Amino acid sequence: MRNLFPVALIAVALSASCSRSRVEADVFRIPFSPAEPQTEDLLDAVVWEAIAPVEVFHAPWDDMDDSTSFRCFATDSLFFFRFDVMENTLTLEEGFKDERDVEYEDRVEIFFSPAGKLKTYVGAEIDPMGRVMDYKCTYYRDFDYGWNFSTMECFQRITPSGYSIAGHVSWAELEGLGIDIQKGFLMGAFRADFRPDKSVNWYSLKLTSDEEADFHQQNVFFEAEICREEPCQMAGVVLSVEDLASYDWPELASRYGINTIGTHIRPSQVLEFISSEKGKAFLEGCSKYGLDVEHQLHAMGELLPRELFAEDSTMFRMDAEGRRTPDRNCCAHSEKALEIIASKAAWYAKALPATNHRYYFWLDDNSPVCSCPLCREFSASEQALLIENRMIKAIREVDPEAMLAHLAYEGTMEPPRKVAPEEGIFLEFAPIDRQWDRPLADLSAPGSRKHPMRHEEVLRLLDANLEVFSAEDAVVLEYWLDVSLASGWKKPAVNLPWHGDVFVSDIATYMSRGIRNFTSFAVYMDSTYFKEYPFQPALADYGSVLYLCNLNRI
Repeated sequence: MRNLFPVALIAVALSASCSRSRVEADVFRIPFSPAEPQTEDLLDAVVWEAIAPVEVFHAPWDDMDDSTSFRCFATDSLFFFRFDVMENTLTLEEGFKDERDVEYEDRVEIFFSPAGKLKTYVGAEIDPMGRVMDYKCTYYRDFDYGWNFSTMECFQRITPSGYSIAGHVSWAELEGLGIDIQKGFLMGAFRADFRPDKSVNWYSLKLTSDEEADFHQQNVFFEAEICREEPCQMAGVVLSVEDLASYDWPELASRYGINTIGTHIRPSQVLEFISSEKGKAFLEGCSKYGLDVEHQLHAMGELLPRELFAEDSTMFRMDAEGRRTPDRNCCAHSEKALEIIASKAAWYAKALPATNHRYYFWLDDNSPVCSCPLCREFSASEQALLIENRMIKAIREVDPEAMLAHLAYEGTMEPPRKVAPEEGIFLEFAPIDRQWDRPLADLSAPGSRKHPMRHEEVLRLLDANLEVFSAEDAVVLEYWLDVSLASGWKKPAVNLPWHGDVFVSDIATYMSRGIRNFTSFAVYMDSTYFKEYPFQPALADYGSVLYLCNLNRI
């Protein structure tokens, strides 16, 4: 095929700019999504916002271009497509009787054919009301209007600026027509712009040098193939052991394109779960579906047992009044404390290995750190890093590929300046004081919770941390799916308030900074929750958007 046409591979629609590129080797790459949208109206599916549209249709025979946009994606069983048409002369047939009346209406068209020389193909021409004229056609223009798609479903919406059409058709039906989705096929996408006087302009997605419009010929079809690539380096969820014990999360994660499950809350709790029959079944399920398992742990109270205070109080933090206390954290300059913490972290790393070699042993949440004469000159994040630097050395004796998280959360959000991270330390950024009904890109959003943080400040702190830590290795630990937070950490759980457009925008914001690893708390998503709220579009959106955004790599 001698002509190329512009196509955006994948971009996040709410990002500052959508990337566009020309199709390599004349092939239109159809992005793959691991999950089907869970929405009553396909036009409302969040996944569309993760696919940058092809925005130019061509009518070279009229010396015109058109702002109609086209998007498509595929799952394991369905092909999805969408047209958004800018139109100010909407023309529909009065007294519509049958599908042939579509011939003199505004419409969009999509054709499918086996690869190679054009012989027999199928087409669907869809008007702004969602009415379909479909047929089988043998080259050249031998139409069988008695043939109809048996699996195509269409959705339509007329807007003040035009109309939108979305639809899907099963791969099984197309394969039955000789259209091989694995090896590639031919596709065409078109638009007809009629006016009441029956005059018309014809537009093709593929640019041609033809002098007259004819959509039933080889050179307006283009080769297409499904683009299957690995999802984001991490597309994860973090769940308590109670959640994991009550529900088959490995199967659920696999179904929705989630590739990593993090256990939670404390090391001893997780170890007890992993050693149980349900825990063993969980690990077997993760192995079966190829999921990574990691452990995100509130750890300090177990890495340095509080009962050791009676033995040596200098291992524990000094408060502002100069008193040693075992209530939270430790003294970051106590050699004895660091040795015990590092040794215990290595022990847990061996007992709870992470299949992705990422380890998480957090300090006590938003709690005071040491104010002794040696520590007081170091910020909370710097004291944390002193402890983490010691831990990673010990953990790497157990797992030479180990990486250890530096958690930027509440009191440790400011980046360390006086302490440099050892090799293997990565940033884990957890902005719990933001808000989730407005995107991070909305800099004026004031934040939420007891200590709200403006989104402008959240992004300042993220950028400051990325000056110290590698964006490529960084993990964003978010709360998009966190039912426990939405429920105020009290049961019975509320249904997750899901803001899909915010999620897509947030991914764009993070990925624009080079971050490729994402996980979210999903605590309280247990068997009781799914029984009470079985319809969970958030999970399908979450896995699909992370998978699709990886293809663009903003």
